[in-house]
Parts: sequence; structure tokens; C-alpha cells
Amino acid sequence: MSAQDPKRIPVIAAVGEYVDRPASLDVSLEPVALMERAIRACESDAGAALAPEINLISLIGLISWPYRDPVALLCEKLGIAPAERVNASMGGETPVRLVHEAAVRIAKGEALVAAIVGGESSSSSGRARKQGAKLPWTRAAKPEETVRFPSSRFAMSDVAKQLGIMDPAQVYPFYENATQVAWGQTPAQAQRESAQLWARYAEVAATNPSAWIQTSPSAETIETVSADNRMINWPYPKLMVANPSVNQGAAIVVMSLAKARDLGIADDTLIHIWGGASAIEPEDYLLRDRYDHSTAQQAVLDKAVTLAGGDAAKFKHMELYSCFPVVPKMALRTLGLDANKVAPTVAGGLTFFGGPLNNYMSHAIAGMARALRAHPGELGLIYGQGGYVNKHHALIVSTNPPPAPMATDYSVQTIADAARGPVPPLAENYAGPVTIETYTVTYARDGGPLSGIVIARTPDGARVMARTPAEDRATIEALTSMSKSAIGAGGHVQIDVFGKPTFNLGKEPRRRERKGCLVEKDGHLTIVTINRPDSMNALDPDTNAELAEIFDEFAADPEQWVAILTGAGDRAFSSGNDLKETARRMARGEPLETPVSGFAGITSRFDLNKPLIAAVNGVAMGGGFEIALACDLIIASDKATFALPEPKVGLAALAGGLLRLPQQIGLKQAMGMILTGRRVSAEEGHALGFVNEIAPADQLMAVARRWADEIMAVSPMSLRASKEIVRNGLATADIAEAYAAQSQAPAVRALFKSADMREGPLAFAQKRPPRWTGK
Repeated sequence: MSAQDPKRIPVIAAVGEYVDRPASLDVSLEPVALMERAIRACESDAGAALAPEINLISLIGLISWPYRDPVALLCEKLGIAPAERVNASMGGETPVRLVHEAAVRIAKGEALVAAIVGGESSSSSGRARKQGAKLPWTRAAKPEETVRFPSSRFAMSDVAKQLGIMDPAQVYPFYENATQVAWGQTPAQAQRESAQLWARYAEVAATNPSAWIQTSPSAETIETVSADNRMINWPYPKLMVANPSVNQGAAIVVMSLAKARDLGIADDTLIHIWGGASAIEPEDYLLRDRYDHSTAQQAVLDKAVTLAGGDAAKFKHMELYSCFPVVPKMALRTLGLDANKVAPTVAGGLTFFGGPLNNYMSHAIAGMARALRAHPGELGLIYGQGGYVNKHHALIVSTNPPPAPMATDYSVQTIADAARGPVPPLAENYAGPVTIETYTVTYARDGGPLSGIVIARTPDGARVMARTPAEDRATIEALTSMSKSAIGAGGHVQIDVFGKPTFNLGKEPRRRERKGCLVEKDGHLTIVTINRPDSMNALDPDTNAELAEIFDEFAADPEQWVAILTGAGDRAFSSGNDLKETARRMARGEPLETPVSGFAGITSRFDLNKPLIAAVNGVAMGGGFEIALACDLIIASDKATFALPEPKVGLAALAGGLLRLPQQIGLKQAMGMILTGRRVSAEEGHALGFVNEIAPADQLMAVARRWADEIMAVSPMSLRASKEIVRNGLATADIAEAYAAQSQAPAVRALFKSADMREGPLAFAQKRPPRWTGK
């Protein structure tokens, strides 16, 4: 059979789109309904009944509604039973790949009529969530029943997951900022280029009846940050990122030329598939060789140019994938085309046309079909990209047949892999000097920065990833400079109190400014005061972190033997978590984090062998009581009160209070407090046994210091050994087992090797006070 046999010539026979702009949610269309209408639009486009002819239907991975088996539901709505029904994969390049795969099967001789279809109703589902409305759609599948589309997850390094940098909107800026330096641009110059390019996409969307946004903002509007165009991830504001909040469906039908003619579809509407190419980058974006180039993109587009006869200028129509500006900017440079002289889109781009997640390129193919039908004989390039600059796929199409039969092997992976440079090793738990490789800054819903995110290199070339807190203004300002890129700048990485790598500019690690606490050192005694009296000494996230750092320093300082923790003012020791501040930060989209060492830096600190004294000067509520319970001694003002009231507001005392209180006062008495949330006075606390001593309010610190002085009069090494044995004993059910193990405790072994072990008997023999060193 000849290679030019019409039964082996693949064509796009029909395209269809549907946009739903419901007046109310009760008439909104669910994703599968959009897909059904897109298939019916294909029939109108072809002027033929296509649905009964379909023997392969591939449904592109969707997100906006949970279905058990969406492709089966779609077939039911269409009244068809094709031999192959596939819930296909996720990824922005997926429609291009599925069209190409169908074309290859036809070129190999299969009598295939393939429908590639997708749709999302994210606008309606998002509105329903906000309004708490119930949608009149197919019953939502339970999580365990919901279809799992292939490629719904990508490999991700632990540090990326730890820092929460898993959204494509956070990752593409790494490429944007890296390419700026590689291309010799300032951030301002690059931003202007992005805005001008995006304005060209917007112009096309404004003329596309299927576009979600049909206005055409200027480049100046696109790049100007405002209340309506807030920054998302540096340097991209809202008008430079994909817009998934749409209700759009699209379908493409691929068949042989012979089949199209049999169905009476006019030859001049058929789009011939000349061929294409595909390649991928390593899935994990931290395991790439570089961020200013993609060898997979290069190999794919080079092959596309070859198929066009060696000249990219022959592409009179293009769709360059446009989730973020860096993708088409890279593609245009790879193609050697001037962005000011070519049209980069036939549909309008994922910002202005709309970004129905994995299905945008189906709409782009529909737009390309219309463009080529209007300009017979011209050549079109369809370039799709998916994941995190992971997957790249290109197709060459025209109303004219290709000069040679379409190749059935289109992978250029070997070429891409050969061109890829060495991948630097990823350094985990690294602390020390680094140089910025690339970066971004994530922003809150109120437009302010949440944190900087830096990918950097260590002196030996390893790669690290770290965040910069918003309060490090100097570093954030450098990362958001429009006049100079921060790439190449030196800085320092350390592991913060949340167990996460943190970056700051400069040679030394940044010290957190103390705003919520006061620290006083008096000889071997450290006094820590929670200094938020206007908030009843409730802990906001910053104060929580401050306390964790303070107690880290206390634990590590051999000259500090005992600590007293108290609250400023006379009303409260601590009222627990600052719920107002927590609500404010949640509204901004900030993650809620607790230090590795727990609330106030002590409730999860199970290895501190130095004594802690809580000087409770007033209310110790919720988390405040849990802080006190985590201390070794509680000295209470006669005005102090204690409670675990969390159940009264639908919460639970999860910072150790539910575990420590029964240990310290017995189960029944503890349950009496826990189950009622009632307040307990200092006197009752003393009777129950969790308060060591009650002091008049004006004598509280004097009494606490007296206890500290008495503790410091004994051997610090003995105290540390004693505290470790007690702690281990409480954690061991069998006292015999705990007894046998006590001599192996690290603090006990250190005691036996210490100078204090020798000093005690010697001082007793010499009839003098011992001179403890704690060593």
C-alpha cells in the first residue's frame, strides 16, 4: 500500500468549542456537558454526524469536578460506545500529543476516528464554593472513587514539598529570572518584553468569540501592578499568568483523508498533519541542568523547523504555549524569530483566551484550523508544553498535504538528552554560604510578599533551595529590584526554627529581630519575658519563632543553666495562640507553621535537660497553660488562673496539654479540667499538684528567682542527668527497664566524665561550697 494512500494520510477533520457563561449557577454546565457540546460543535464544523463514527475517544485530564469515570459518562451522553474510551493524562501538551498519537496510528494503517476532548467548569465550581451553593451536576465522586489521571503528579524533591513550591506559577519564574540574565536584560527590560508580548496575545483573544476575556489591555496595563493586577509570583502579576477560572470545552476529531471524504467532509476544511516532535525534561525541576534554557524545547522546535524546510519564517501561523511569558519568549529565541514581527498565537493565550488547565491547546488547535482555512496553503506551528517546563510537543499543520509521508517516530529525546549539561547534586540540610542561581518571591492575596524563594549554589557547586521571610526586607527588596537581577549575589543559608532552609543576603546568617520577647541574662540564669501585654501575651507566629530561637540559644549555651519564662504586665502569663493574628495571616494565604520545638519553642522540645521555671503572673489559658505544663516548675501569682478551654471553641489542646496534665495531676482530676474547660485558680492548682508554689503578685519574680538560685546551687551536670532519667522513666512503662537503662543515658554518661563529678566530693572533703562549672 502506497505511503500516500488516503487511508494512511491523517487529517484534523473537525474542531469544536463551547463556552458557558451562565446567568446563574443553577443553569451552569458541568465539564462533561461542555465536552458533549464541543463534540456536537465538531459535527456542525464537519457538516457530518461524527459521533457514531468515533472508535477512540480520549478525555483530557480535568480538575474542576470529581468524576468516577468521566469518559464513560461522556459516551453515555453522546449515545456512543467506541471500542477505546480513555481517561487520558494531565499536562498542557496533552491535546497536541493525543492528536499526534492518533495521526501516527492512522499513518500505520489503522481505521481510526479519534476524538480528543476536554473541558473545565472552574469558574462555576469556584463560584459555588464561595457561595456555599450546590451545583446541579453529576454527583461528585468520593475521593477514593475519583478517577486518577496519568501524570496528575510529578516527581518532586523533598525540599520543594517542604517549602510548598509545587505550583507551576511558582516554578516558571525561576526560568523567567534566569533567562533575563542569560539574555543580558535588566528585570525592567524583561518585564516590558513580557508585557508587549502578552498584549499581542490579548489582541488575538479580543477577536476570538470563544475567548473568556475579550478585552485587549495595553502592555502598560499588563505590567503595572495594581489592586486588579496584583503580583502573584515575582515578576508576574495577575495579567501575566494563566487564568484557569473559566467554563470552556473543546474537541478535535482526527481521521484519515479517505474517511473524511467518505463522510462528505469538504477537502478545503481538512487540516493535514505534517508531523512533529516531542521531548521531556527531568520531572523534578530541582534536578535540571539549568534554568535559562530547555534542551527538550530546543530539540523539539529544531525538529519542527526542519520539517518546515529549515526556515522558521515559513510558519505563518503559530500557537506558542503561553501559561507564563517565559515559555513563548524562550520558544521565539529558539526559533530565531522576532516577537515584534510574528504572531505568537491564533487563539489568544492562557491569560486572555482562558486557561482551562490541561485543555487550552485543544482550543489552540481549533483556532489554528480556522486560521489555516482562511489562508489555504500556509503553514502552522502548534507548540504545547506541560508540567513545569517538563514536556514539550510540536505539530506542523497545513491545508496542504505534506511533501512526504508523516514520520511515525517523532521523539527527539536522544538529542535533548545529549545536549543537556550535568545536573548539580541537591544538598539537603546544608548551612553556609551560597550564590543565587535563580529566584522568585511569592505574594499574598493582599499584594504583599509572603516569602522569597531562592535556588542557589554552594561553593562546591551543589544546589540548594531556601526561603526568605517577608520580614527580611533587605533581601526581599534585592529579589524584587527592577534595575538589577539578584542572580549571582552571595548569601547565606541556615535551617530555621521550623526546620526549613532560610536564605538571606550577606556572609552571615540573619538574626531575627526581637519584637515579642525580652531576654535578660544574670550569671547562669536566663529570664525570658513574653512581651505582648496588649494581646494578653498571646503568641503570634513571629513571637513563637522568637521563643524557639531563644530556647535554642539557651540550650546551646554552656554558661546558661536555668531559665525562667514569664509574661509582661500583670494580666497574663500567656493566653495561648493569637487567634486574631492567625486569622489575619490565614486571610493573606500565609502557611501556619509551628516551630520544630513546639509552641513557644518548648512544648515539643523533649531533649532539653536544663531546668525551666514558669513564673505565671496571670491568665495561663489554652496554649499558655500548655507552655507552663511543659516547664519543670510552675511558680504562680496568687492572681493566676489556668484552663484548657479549647473544647469551648471547637478545638483541642494539641500542644501537649492533654498529655502532660494527666501525668502531672492524675487522670480523673485532669479529665475534670479537660472535659469542662473550666478555670482553675492558683490555690486549686497547688492543691492538684501542678503548681509548686504560690507567691503574692508583687513577689512572683523574687520567688521564681529564689527557686532558680536554689537550683543553681547544685551541680548542673547532676540536674541534667536527673532530668533525663525522669523524662525517660515517664516514657517507659516498665520501671525495671527504665532503671536498667538509666546508666546509658547521654546526660548520665556525661556526668560521670565531668569535672562536677569530681568537684562535689572534693568540696565536701575540703568543707567549702562547690564551684560548679557545668562541664
